[in-house]
Amino acid sequence: MNSTAIARRLRRDQTDEEKELWRALKAGRFAGFKFRRQHPQGKYFLDFYCPTARLSVELDGFQHGLPEHLQRDEERAKFLAAAGIEELRFWNHQWRKNREGVLLDIWAALHRRTGCVKVMRKEQNQRFVPPKPEQLIEKPAMSRPRQ
Repeated sequence: MNSTAIARRLRRDQTDEEKELWRALKAGRFAGFKFRRQHPQGKYFLDFYCPTARLSVELDGFQHGLPEHLQRDEERAKFLAAAGIEELRFWNHQWRKNREGVLLDIWAALHRRTGCVKVMRKEQNQRFVPPKPEQLIEKPAMSRPRQ
């Protein structure tokens, strides 16, 4: 099976949490940043990828807490880092319990990596409006720490 067919299957078989996050990220809705879904990168498929920021966002279920998955995720993180791609990882339960915190963490990474607060494209479609700097108390530490 080629990578396009695999990506299509992964898009079709998304978890509920991935579908919800995709609704927030797709079509430039997230502060104007464009994301791709199930983007192939080497032998890996990135759940959500922003090419402008070279940022990957992953939503993980319980299976990623198993030792063999932790090791695979660590190898993947090293591969992506070598390609200049930062990876943010969140647990599904983090998304369910604190969506705004997850979105703010993604926005902070986009801002840090690009220097942009928002991209001025399709502004009428944007669903996530970045907070004003004075509204930020401190950056929430939502993503899983790397092992």
